[in-house]
Amino acid sequence: MTVDEFIMTNADPLWLHQNEMWELILVEESSENMTASDRSPAESCDDDIPF
Repeated sequence: MTVDEFIMTNADPLWLHQNEMWELILVEESSENMTASDRSPAESCDDDIPF
């Protein structure tokens, strides 16, 4: 088993983030397909700010 294979199978998202390996973090499909109305106010984008 290579080092890369070991990291892929054993690392959790927090460890991957701390080690700047963002490309290995799996994103859930449901969060990718959210519309602006599905997001909470904290997740809204800058385009939604009225001022």
